[in-house]
Amino acid sequence: MKQLLAAFYGDDFTGSTENLAQFCRHGLRGRLFFTSSNREAILEMASELDVVGLAGTARGLAPSAMTEEVAPALALLDTLNPRLKQFKICSTFDSSPTIGSIGHVMDLARRRWPECALPILPATPAFGRYTAFSHLFTRYENEICRLDQNPAMAYHPSTPMGEADLRRHLMAQTAIPPGAVTLLDYQRHDGGWQCLASAVEETRFVVMDATQAAEMHHAAKLILKLAERHPTLAVAAQGLADALGGLVTRDMEQREPLPTTYPGVDRLLVLSGSCSPQTRKQLAHLEAQGGCIVTISPMEALRSPGALSKRLAHEVMGAFTQSQMVGVATTLQDADLVDELASDRLSLAVGEVYALLAQHLRRETAIPRIVFAGGDTSSHAMRRIGADALELVAFDETQGGHLCRLIAPGSPIEGLEVVLKGGQIGGEDFFSRTQRGT
Repeated sequence: MKQLLAAFYGDDFTGSTENLAQFCRHGLRGRLFFTSSNREAILEMASELDVVGLAGTARGLAPSAMTEEVAPALALLDTLNPRLKQFKICSTFDSSPTIGSIGHVMDLARRRWPECALPILPATPAFGRYTAFSHLFTRYENEICRLDQNPAMAYHPSTPMGEADLRRHLMAQTAIPPGAVTLLDYQRHDGGWQCLASAVEETRFVVMDATQAAEMHHAAKLILKLAERHPTLAVAAQGLADALGGLVTRDMEQREPLPTTYPGVDRLLVLSGSCSPQTRKQLAHLEAQGGCIVTISPMEALRSPGALSKRLAHEVMGAFTQSQMVGVATTLQDADLVDELASDRLSLAVGEVYALLAQHLRRETAIPRIVFAGGDTSSHAMRRIGADALELVAFDETQGGHLCRLIAPGSPIEGLEVVLKGGQIGGEDFFSRTQRGT
């Protein structure tokens, strides 16, 4: 059996899909599994793949729940024995000591692999994420700003970011000491290798800089070299997947890159649990284009997910008689936001409502395509929808979205096309574009 290039656990479903897509767009074969519990089936399918992803929900969990979620996934990554293991994080480093703690996952990795190397690489220049001297910068409304000065992150409802220096940010989450490989280190005669190796020997985690594609490829080479010499868990966003995919397929004669176009469909359903201002703009655009919006109370989802899903099914089927696009949303304006919305219990309830609704509509109306918007709610919806895994169908380079197909043999969900959209992803016409095709 050939050795996998990479196996990763993603801290939410939207980000996991993005990570897999960055590998697949270079022609690598990959599949994203929804749970690590079906171990034997995953190991069997892995023999025909280059990349295996495990989609998770760690980003919205407290440390104790993260242990139950992540520890079995790390054990499976170990069994898969890839060239590189990755803990896929959000490129905006969403985390805190109490929710989605990246430091806690690093501690779990050290328990499994003592003195495990922990390179940290959130930079994704193609997506407007840059790391310089261990500080994370983001693109916000066509300007580059430090992470803690990005309004979407500084006032994030679940994990507000008050520190752009990732060393200091992580020191509040773990006792592992910090290290860094900076842009200046890359200019040394060894490209920063000795700096990285020394930090690993001192059992430090190492924040790695990158502000452009060339630096991403250089960092990827260093991390791959590191993984050949030490047990390594790369704590990285999708920029690493893109760089690695390009690196290992550069000299391949036969490869099939992921298509960048896909056809439209006669009906599109959007299920949004996102608090993001960008998602709200996209919902407003959907409505301006003739789409129908059905609003739900998050607290109603918390009280009775089953009853709410049945009511919504009736309303949505009625709305489809008036429009080709229908959206269901928890928040359309600031007044709809509630403090509890960020809680795992509430996102779990909304995710359950959306999973039940998708199952019903697929069974009764053969809905062809659904967009799930919002990292936490889409993660829980995918866990409850009844599918085993997903595979990539196409990559929309213009919007950064990915069309996927669910794998669920013997279920009506089999073959359902889904798009998992993070809060900051896409332009205002994202939903209408997904309906009409690219």
